[in-house]
Amino acid sequence: MRYKYTYAVFPRAYSKSFLAVMILMIRCILYPGAKLFVTSGGKEQASGIMKEKVQEICSLIPGFQREIDWTRGHTLEGKDYCKYVFKSGSTFDNIAARETSRGKRRHGGLVEECVGVDGTILNEVIIPTMNVSRRCANGDVQPDETLNKSQIYVTTAGWKNTFAYNKLIQILVWEIVKPEKACIMGGTWRVPVLMKLLDKNFIKDLKMDGTFNESSFDREYESKWSGSVEDAFFNAEQFDRNRILRQPEYEYSGRSLKSAYYVLSVDVGRKGCDTVICVFKVTP
Repeated sequence: MRYKYTYAVFPRAYSKSFLAVMILMIRCILYPGAKLFVTSGGKEQASGIMKEKVQEICSLIPGFQREIDWTRGHTLEGKDYCKYVFKSGSTFDNIAARETSRGKRRHGGLVEECVGVDGTILNEVIIPTMNVSRRCANGDVQPDETLNKSQIYVTTAGWKNTFAYNKLIQILVWEIVKPEKACIMGGTWRVPVLMKLLDKNFIKDLKMDGTFNESSFDREYESKWSGSVEDAFFNAEQFDRNRILRQPEYEYSGRSLKSAYYVLSVDVGRKGCDTVICVFKVTP
């Protein structure tokens, strides 16, 4: 609550989204007129997280429910857009991590699962939405108020050499040089198991599974980032951007340029491993 920049790397079942949304709700109550947001890899994802966590929080702590103006037309709970209006005059909604969010104005917000958010969009569109400061009841502006331009990043670990990892390092440096403004937190699967939020047998079954991937487990449950930091031959962010094929070709189309050609790569599996064949179409 007291930090302007917070970065939390936690595994699944750590209640990280629950806690982050609760922090935004508390800020909406304590700072009248605040405008806060949640963004994620997809607008529906951000909306779904908001709706689920707000309902859960209001069910567990009825006091929060009484702080929200549930009048029809004020508070909205839709499939891809949620907006909560508080009796303090504050609002809390989700915005899309897309170019269409240019021009919006907010005082602070939460970036949920930032490993799946485009770093360029965050830097050029989302973060600039926080270029205004909240006005107090008397109309004055306190530029150094913790709420203004406050950023919470919550995620599971991902790949190094990505925006999410670079932002983590940046806030880590800030925590050292200005500890009153920045905070880094992290944890592993052991705490959720201890608090009965995660079944220990589930972790054991994961490790015993024949398809167990240690690198993936380290990211998802140990909060360890994968990959090399510097001079990596391949950039994981480039792979992520091109992971979805916009125009997949399932068979030879006959419409290709004469200069186009195909490349086959084969990884022959041995000792029970799968054989993988990849087909690439190259259009010079």
